[in-house]
Amino acid sequence: MPLTERVQRWMASAWGVKRDSADSESPAAPPDLALIRQAMHLALAPCSLLHIARANGEIERANTVLELWLLRSNLYQYLAQDMGEAEATRRISALLPLFKDAIPGSVRPFGDNGGHGQSIH
Repeated sequence: MPLTERVQRWMASAWGVKRDSADSESPAAPPDLALIRQAMHLALAPCSLLHIARANGEIERANTVLELWLLRSNLYQYLAQDMGEAEATRRISALLPLFKDAIPGSVRPFGDNGGHGQSIH
């Protein structure tokens, strides 16, 4: 079992996501890494040249969808420093649908802390 699949199963168990036997027999098509990379590059287009250069290297070195998912925090920092937190949140949230079915819980809006009514302060 590849490491990425093990991590995804662990994450699914941590979030309480139940996998049906039908789901495990016919997994969803893997996300297009090139499409995610392109969207990340476009999201960073208005940033400073220094931040773009750093992000480009990080994005290109990412070999899996999980690594790209984890890069979102770095991209958020670059965007927030150059454009403000509101715009950074908007741009990072726009990337979430690209990770649908690849990362459990990935399509929740940024700042959504689940269904228990609490929010991030």
